[in-house]
Amino acid sequence: MEKENSVEHRSDIVATHFRLIKPCGNCPFRKEGAIDLESGRLQGIVNHLVHDDHSTFHCHVTVVGKTGGEWDEEGQYTASGNEAMCAGAMIYLEKLGRPTVGMRLGRLWGRYQPRAMI
Repeated sequence: MEKENSVEHRSDIVATHFRLIKPCGNCPFRKEGAIDLESGRLQGIVNHLVHDDHSTFHCHVTVVGKTGGEWDEEGQYTASGNEAMCAGAMIYLEKLGRPTVGMRLGRLWGRYQPRAMI
């Protein structure tokens, strides 16, 4: 069996996606010190996550950081595979009682523990 198709590899991908347990210093979900977003953008993110529970919201640090993916001239993003779901978004969704499908599966597979989050 190829590494990419192995259960262990898929489990590692899920663990990587849910590895963040604390929001970044300027996480848009923070009440203080949040990154400046366009008016209504945060509510749009929340609405998307709540209304499409198959979606995710990646932490901006894991997207634009050293190990993040790349953007082309047309603004298309190519993922690196190191992206992780935003801890602030996960905490917010847990407080709403609306975890995404991925969060629920991660919990079932033992790769996401909401109690570990701050």
